[in-house]
Amino acid sequence: MTLLARQALIAFGGMAIGLAMFLVIQRLVVPRYDFATPADSAIPFVPLTWPIYMLFFPFVIATSALARERDFDRFRHAVTIAFLLSFVCFVWFPEAIPRPDLATIDNAFLRQRLARLWMMDLASNGCPSLHVSVTCLACWMVWPTPHRWYVAATGVLICLSTLTLKQHTLVDVAGGLSMALLCAGLAARLKRQEVFGGAT
Repeated sequence: MTLLARQALIAFGGMAIGLAMFLVIQRLVVPRYDFATPADSAIPFVPLTWPIYMLFFPFVIATSALARERDFDRFRHAVTIAFLLSFVCFVWFPEAIPRPDLATIDNAFLRQRLARLWMMDLASNGCPSLHVSVTCLACWMVWPTPHRWYVAATGVLICLSTLTLKQHTLVDVAGGLSMALLCAGLAARLKRQEVFGGAT
């Protein structure tokens, strides 16, 4: 197995485990907080952005395959930290995410897709947005490569789709970005300690 295929496989397995834990926690907590702001109400609900939102998993796997080994290792550590810290936030601050009425969607295909998505992904576990955190960390992972601008543009669209699909609020997105910055810093620090520790 090539290095790129191994990294993609590790990313797939890690995301699958993280998703399973996310769904379990959703069904164990009772949402109590509403972080929606008036600015969220001004953001239109755009069901057509569903395909962009669903790019998240292929995006993470593809960027993992593109990354250099050392950058992928830092990404893997950062995402692990992000998942663990986010799960703590979901338990301590369970959020109820306001969602629009599916009946307002004219397109039957999109209405069915969102109905299935919301049946699995409940309107909770919003802050911080793991969709945003992991997307930002994936962009950070491939920044040293020539593909960075294409990846960054795709990442921005994925993050914006969390708002236009009403999967997250602005507070959730800000929390996801902050979580990505925190975890990237922690992962880089751990990697430096590993390198210098191994050199002594």
